[in-house]
Amino acid sequence: MAKSPVADHSKIDVHELLKERQQIAIIWSVEDVQELRPDLTAGQAWKVLQACEAGHDCEFGITWLSLEMTADDLFPSPADESRG
Repeated sequence: MAKSPVADHSKIDVHELLKERQQIAIIWSVEDVQELRPDLTAGQAWKVLQACEAGHDCEFGITWLSLEMTADDLFPSPADESRG
């Protein structure tokens, strides 16, 4: 197994690494998804993030709306199901 170039992952400063490479990144978290949909588990919220990344459109980016729509597509909220 190949060794990671950074032995202690707890000391990685993502923003410093990006700065050195003159790059930026917008970071969304499971907590962001759960802010929109508190009924989702961490695992479900992670699936939402993964789906958003897979379907990412560089013209529009990932937004609160895309997170919400993806969450609703993958995991219809109980309120939506009752209207069915």
